Amino acid sequence: MKESRVVIEIGNDWLKILEGKPLPSGVVITKAGFSKLASIKEPIGTALSTILKELRLNKRSALLCLPRHLATLRILELPSTDAKEIDGIINLQVGKQTPYKKEEILSDHKIIDVSREGFTNVMVAIVRRNIINERVTALQSAGIEIEKATLSSEGLCNWFDTVFMPGLKLEASQAVVLVDIDSNYSDFIIFNRGKAAFTRNILIGASQLPGDIQNWQDKLFEEIRRSIELYQAKERNIIVTKLFLSGAGKNIKDLVLFLNNRLRLPVEALDPLKDIQLKKGTNIIPKDVFDSVSISPLLGLIMKGKKPVLDLTPTEVRIQKMMEQKRRQLTIMGVLVASIVMLSTLLLLINVYNKNLYLEQLKEISGNIENEAMEVERMRMKIGLIQGRLDAKGSSVNILDEIYKLTPREIYLTSIDIEEKKEAVLKGRASAMSHVFKFITTLEESPYFENVKTTHTTTKKDKEREFAEFEIICAYQRRL
Repeated sequence: MKESRVVIEIGNDWLKILEGKPLPSGVVITKAGFSKLASIKEPIGTALSTILKELRLNKRSALLCLPRHLATLRILELPSTDAKEIDGIINLQVGKQTPYKKEEILSDHKIIDVSREGFTNVMVAIVRRNIINERVTALQSAGIEIEKATLSSEGLCNWFDTVFMPGLKLEASQAVVLVDIDSNYSDFIIFNRGKAAFTRNILIGASQLPGDIQNWQDKLFEEIRRSIELYQAKERNIIVTKLFLSGAGKNIKDLVLFLNNRLRLPVEALDPLKDIQLKKGTNIIPKDVFDSVSISPLLGLIMKGKKPVLDLTPTEVRIQKMMEQKRRQLTIMGVLVASIVMLSTLLLLINVYNKNLYLEQLKEISGNIENEAMEVERMRMKIGLIQGRLDAKGSSVNILDEIYKLTPREIYLTSIDIEEKKEAVLKGRASAMSHVFKFITTLEESPYFENVKTTHTTTKKDKEREFAEFEIICAYQRRL
């Protein structure tokens, strides 16, 4: 079920408040308040605030419904189908439709349909600015925000179109009349092709008819007959086939029979509460009220059908409403921006925290790895030493041992220079040069040396004794 809607109508004699929720077909009325203005001794705004509290209305916005008799309503046929051009024509026509100055009135219009090629039927509503301002001020003083100020005729058309029109099988050349009788006026509307084609305000209501009934019924008949003739003078090919009474008309004794005989038309009284549900266990519309006023326009503004198009809200109220909407939008935007900034800052801080935490973890892991690496390096050095001890072949000690074993008595070594794992340089003396060459041959046969060669040999004398001096280079075997 959709959100509830509140409609408030302040007429010349009644204050009407209706809250309801639209259904797929119809309305659930949840709260209603009706008061005669004559019985209200305090300012209307104060009284309205009190009534709203008594009704316990939680919704603080409402549609303002302006009674039909307080406005001028015309259906004009304009020679254009362009929306902008129609606006311009109506701006010129508004001043001609009322004796008031343009700054003293409020107006709006809606397109009904295209009547014939190049022509458009337009409904124009005009109301005095002070009439609207008085009601707007009363609602605002009661703390009610105005969603829109519209005309009761729009609600009445929507009610009839939603509840009763689907059951009528009308041809394009046929029309029906709806007369909605309120307390002190009646709204006369002719429907053709499912849309309002003609409207007129009749200043006769339920409060006059029960008095001098014959006189007032005759006047009502004359007004209805005259209205039909005005319409048919313009639309000669349209035949009015039936008249419907709504509002308080159903409860006025013998009115249906009287109009049926005088108009020679079928007349039917409509039940305002058709497809309407009342809140369970609550009698929210007293019978004396129900017999005296019309609630059909209010029901039509709550129903699911077409939304009201005519907007008679004062310009300053619209501007105030727009400014309030912008303020709310800016507030929401500010909150969103602040939330985004806070969220971004939070995400940044979380990211920095996570990175710092990750860095600390990396430092901890790096320290552990460094300690483990040092331990591994110490183990590697130990392993190297152990391997050196286990594989001493080619070491200096083994080379010296080999040289010692291979050196004959005839050779006297004066110097041994060993470059680990590479070569050994031997310097010495021999009693004869032949012993030197024999020593070289012995070294070459050793598994420890290869490429044995002399870099220096010479024969010298010492105390008349000759000897050979030499220098031999021995390279280590590669397999060592």
